[in-house]
Amino acid sequence: MPRLQIRWSEHEASKPYARPFGVSFLDDDGGAVGGVAVSGADLLYYRQFKAAVLALGGELFGETGVDAADDQQRAWLDVVGSIIPTVLDLHVVPASTFDPDRGRIFRFDVTRDGARVAAVDAATLLDYQEFQAAVAHQSGLLFRAQDVEAERDPRGREAAWERTLRTVVARPHPNDAMAEHWPWR
Repeated sequence: MPRLQIRWSEHEASKPYARPFGVSFLDDDGGAVGGVAVSGADLLYYRQFKAAVLALGGELFGETGVDAADDQQRAWLDVVGSIIPTVLDLHVVPASTFDPDRGRIFRFDVTRDGARVAAVDAATLLDYQEFQAAVAHQSGLLFRAQDVEAERDPRGREAAWERTLRTVVARPHPNDAMAEHWPWR
């Protein structure tokens, strides 16, 4: 069965329009038969990965086990997670900045063991798959929340992700917080 080899480049990840993941396609003997460079989103979204391979390599791609799975996206994450480092525990810290056009806004620093691994905006943080893609793109790590992925219904996934966010997102610094006691948390 052909395999994939994936490497991540920190240098590439910081460039605009970066494609920090080099994906090599290996034959049964382990020899390279081609490769593409993709972004975090291109790597993590199965359909998007197939489109990237077609656009960048001109070849149709399919992973038999993934194509046969009831939840192809989750099956694809299992494949990718067996190749790149997977993390289950991240924390998110709001950081206030001032934008001359929009005023004060927050970005969210994603940390692991106290070190920043990624920074995301609010819209990215609220979407589980977009968050996964941003973290992978910036850090080379695959974040997985099994309780979110176990939900089959999209609304159930959203609710599970919001529950997870309530446990991993810190409150803003007291100087930035709207109120000492925020009742919606």
